[in-house]
Amino acid sequence: MKKALSIFLILILGIVLSSSGMVSASYYTVPGTSPEGLPYNNIGILGEIMIDLNVTLINTAPYPKFVVVNPRYDFIVHRNNDSERLINYRVGGVLKGNITIESLKHSLNYLIGFWLDPYESVVVTFRINSNASYVLNLEDYNGPCKGINKITSLTYENGTLQSLEIIRNDELDKIVCSGVYPQIINKPMFLSFRSMFPLLGRDVKVLKYRGKVTMRLTNVPNYYNKDKFFRSIFAVVQPIVFLDGQTYNYTPMYTMTYDEYLSTFVWSYVGLEKPHLKKSEAPVVESTLFRLTPTLISGVSITQRASPEVENNKFAGLKLPVWIILLGDRAEISYFVRWDSG
Repeated sequence: MKKALSIFLILILGIVLSSSGMVSASYYTVPGTSPEGLPYNNIGILGEIMIDLNVTLINTAPYPKFVVVNPRYDFIVHRNNDSERLINYRVGGVLKGNITIESLKHSLNYLIGFWLDPYESVVVTFRINSNASYVLNLEDYNGPCKGINKITSLTYENGTLQSLEIIRNDELDKIVCSGVYPQIINKPMFLSFRSMFPLLGRDVKVLKYRGKVTMRLTNVPNYYNKDKFFRSIFAVVQPIVFLDGQTYNYTPMYTMTYDEYLSTFVWSYVGLEKPHLKKSEAPVVESTLFRLTPTLISGVSITQRASPEVENNKFAGLKLPVWIILLGDRAEISYFVRWDSG
């Protein structure tokens, strides 16, 4: 178990933005949407992903090739003073994009992309930037109180909390309603070399890529207002897993693995004893028919072979990094990835 497990909470307090540009009155529901129209879950958390990949491509054919780009990504072709590029941005929750005239000149069949000359090698940056982030579909916190005893809406005036609404429990025999534990609120996405660069053909090859993934978590009602009353505790797993790439330099370092989270942490945090499964013993049946031997009926001896060893993928679920977070305003988790064609 990681050394960080001794301090099982990563307390991350974000940088507070000025609310001077906000309207005088703001109303938030939980769950709801941010001022930019991005959705957050029932504990106020908005999750976003940013990706920055530098990919080296080569065209091994004696004729030019056109590579079509998914316009959800920004791209910059690093040649000719980086004149071929597309940059996305979001306005009111809607994605828009700026593409250079040079890129339009090199489009094909109204498809956005770039040409590779015969035997040309070029580095291309593919990016999802912070102004056009990929929004995660975070799961709601499945609390022990079934939706009651919970704040559901907040009203602010010039960033100061004015009023709130609470769902109350009218059952007098329930003074408290259990405790809260850091539940995992996201699911990992699994990417591979083939899924990211499909159908390039045998002539256009990916030699390597290097990149960075950033996960941004925002406690929306807290982040956009002056009063900082609300904290949310939860857990997240590594959001994007590169199956055939090497992942390194986690910032901050993860708290534990998914296996440790399930097998040890949750039980100890809640204060329950983990149940131990009893191994069922198969009954011994005596048979007078025949016994298995390393000899065939014909009398020829056979060699017994050891059972084949199966090597599990290092990201086969249980080894995934998990962060435990107590969030005030905003936090970021990042890590690097690299892959070479070998």
